[in-house]
Amino acid sequence: MNLSPRVKASLVVAPLLVLLTTGCAPKTFVRSAPGWKTIGLRQELIYNYDEAWQKTVDSIAQNWEIEMLDKDSGYLRTAWVYGIGTGRQIKYRGRITVKYPEIKMPEKVEVKTSAEWWAYGSPYAPIWVKGYDSSFQRDVFTELSERLGHTAPVE
Repeated sequence: MNLSPRVKASLVVAPLLVLLTTGCAPKTFVRSAPGWKTIGLRQELIYNYDEAWQKTVDSIAQNWEIEMLDKDSGYLRTAWVYGIGTGRQIKYRGRITVKYPEIKMPEKVEVKTSAEWWAYGSPYAPIWVKGYDSSFQRDVFTELSERLGHTAPVE
């Protein structure tokens, strides 16, 4: 089979890129879609959406820039923050998404963290590899659980 020089080059470069990008991710990075974790609201916040929502926004806003906020739907998302978890580098970022599945009579809030690390596909086409950071997820979930309530079983 006679391959063009461009095809031959891509056959060599592609495996090298996979090896290169695989080795650069922080140890706590998981290449998987982040899942929602549930926090059961503490007694004084159950069925009190206005107070629960305000406490949620205040808790997130202390350490994060809020990018999207919609009280009517119970949805909040932060902007990307670089250097999260054990990554402590500019090529590693994370954000938090919060949603209230029920806004009329809330009993719980759902939280998801996302992480991405910058892998070099080429100098002109870097790739953000999607997943989550287990350390970052644990820290965010623990902090919000302490402020909003208790950990509920994941459904």
